[in-house]
Amino acid sequence: MSRIVTIILLIMVIAFSYFAYYNQNDVTVLLWRGQASEVPLLGVVLVSMGIGALFVLILFGIRGIRRTYVQVLERMKRKRREKAEELYNKGVDAHLSGKEDKAVKFLEDAVGKDSEFLLPFFRLGKVYLGKGKVDQAIALHQKARVAHPKDLRLLLMLVDDFIAAEKFQDAAAVLKEIIGRDDGNRTALTILRDIQERENDWDGAVDTQRKLLKISGKAEEAQAYLTGLKYQSAADLVKKGEYDKAVKLLKEVLKEAPDFVPATVSRGEAFIAMGKQDEGLKVLIEGYRSRKNPVFLQVLEDKLLEQENPGKLIEIYQELLEKMPDDVFLNLFYGKTCLRLEMVDQGLMALKKVESFRYDSPFLHALLGEAKAKRERFEDAVEEFRKYMDISLGMSPQYQCGNCGYTTRKWSARCESCSRWNTLTLPALDEVAALPAAAPRYESQE
Repeated sequence: MSRIVTIILLIMVIAFSYFAYYNQNDVTVLLWRGQASEVPLLGVVLVSMGIGALFVLILFGIRGIRRTYVQVLERMKRKRREKAEELYNKGVDAHLSGKEDKAVKFLEDAVGKDSEFLLPFFRLGKVYLGKGKVDQAIALHQKARVAHPKDLRLLLMLVDDFIAAEKFQDAAAVLKEIIGRDDGNRTALTILRDIQERENDWDGAVDTQRKLLKISGKAEEAQAYLTGLKYQSAADLVKKGEYDKAVKLLKEVLKEAPDFVPATVSRGEAFIAMGKQDEGLKVLIEGYRSRKNPVFLQVLEDKLLEQENPGKLIEIYQELLEKMPDDVFLNLFYGKTCLRLEMVDQGLMALKKVESFRYDSPFLHALLGEAKAKRERFEDAVEEFRKYMDISLGMSPQYQCGNCGYTTRKWSARCESCSRWNTLTLPALDEVAALPAAAPRYESQE
């Protein structure tokens, strides 16, 4: 570097000497209005060069001072970071040791020492949430957000804070900000969809799930979830009394998933609510005929008994039994309904026929026990109840989720445990349908 500078200076001296040799005359320099002076041309050049050199020196001096200032700041920043890291490590050790008060003190000091260091913000926010100090966690992460507005980890932690505080609209707003920056952020989309579900914003949840479906490559599970959300949107329309819109949307759901039982059930219920009783019952009856799912029988029973029209229910069961006399669940529900209407002999015959198909369940034994008790065959009734084991279940079937095994007395479109749609049915449905029937043993009606 010094050699290059020397060469440059040597060239300048040679050039200046050449210029001075051929330019020895004087020039007139105007100093002020009306005042002029004769000076050598070489002097003018030297003064100009001096001024230029002084300017360059000042410029380089300023740059040097600035560089020194930046270096000082960087050293101070490094020292702050080192101290903040030391405090952060102590805070983490205290937190892992269960000394939360000490952890908070160390971590707060680390945050105050270096606001650019995010790890203390993350850990301190976690400690605050663990201690139930949700508002402090929100304030902490909002403070960090000012310095790091584009840090997605920080924004997601702020979402967790808002959810813990049950400020779901604020959480949704932050999630939409994240998605606006990264429309393929699966975590943000999933949390937003879950919030929209919780808030019963089914249209919003459907739109979000479509985005998830797009980035998942149209995975089967994501498509099934979208179908479920569409169903929920339709069910919500039924609750609001917007039956025409609901029926149209349910038709779309069934086009996508013909075996989606809840959609067929809700379609039948919507027609009944619209005053189209015959059309609604037809939907439910055809639903059972095509899918053999006992849920349809349960809904038929609930609707008609709610209307105090048991005669119509018996008529439907008898018409179905003429065409499907060996249907296990049809006989089971017919027998149950007969018992409720004190048609004990008919009910007992239907239930014994179910028993002959080797269908064994607490529900069946409860019904058989009830029937035999009504006929004052108390010893036989006790034996049935002993098989039943758990009398607290009452006279209702136990629906079971085909995905997680959760059981419930009341059928619903969605499992309360695993949140899957279209999974609740009576257990062993496929197994029962595949078994050969045993010889039926009918009780004497005397």
